[in-house]
Amino acid sequence: MALSDAPSHELSELHDLVERALRAAQARPTAETTRKERHKARSRHFVLALADALREHEGKDVDILSRYHDDARPRLGTGDLLHDITLSRSVQIGELWYLTEVLWQVESELALDRPDPVHDFNKLVLGSAHHKLFVASMVPEPEALLRTLEPAAARCTGRVFLALIPHPDHWDGNTAGGVRTWQFRR
Repeated sequence: MALSDAPSHELSELHDLVERALRAAQARPTAETTRKERHKARSRHFVLALADALREHEGKDVDILSRYHDDARPRLGTGDLLHDITLSRSVQIGELWYLTEVLWQVESELALDRPDPVHDFNKLVLGSAHHKLFVASMVPEPEALLRTLEPAAARCTGRVFLALIPHPDHWDGNTAGGVRTWQFRR
């Protein structure tokens, strides 16, 4: 498995989606007073914005499964599955709805004090999505993080991506150009 941040149409589109979601999340005001509450609210806003951006990219006929989106709950019986975001298609057979295709599985971990990002990344290995994305906060040595995640990425099916964004503590300033994206390539 090789890492690449070389421009490709797919990686450029993903980069733009993540940047757009970051800008949308930054634009949402937060009334939380403590750093921890503000971080949690900003992370939630980012997940919401990224799910919406992915849906817009994939088309309106997809279901968003996320703890922050409830539109699929009446049909599928749940609002979220294992991942922070799952984009899927479904079909109704009789009275029941079945997942037919999983397009995206997204895990995000924006806390910098998590000792092992592999715990969250491992969830992506479990899924069957065509595309998998792990979003983390920018770290001082991104290459070390990439090397840490590479063994798990090699076990994933589908296309696997990593996006690093500024930590929510830094969203009050200018974050233009602060998003970096890579694709793990076989």
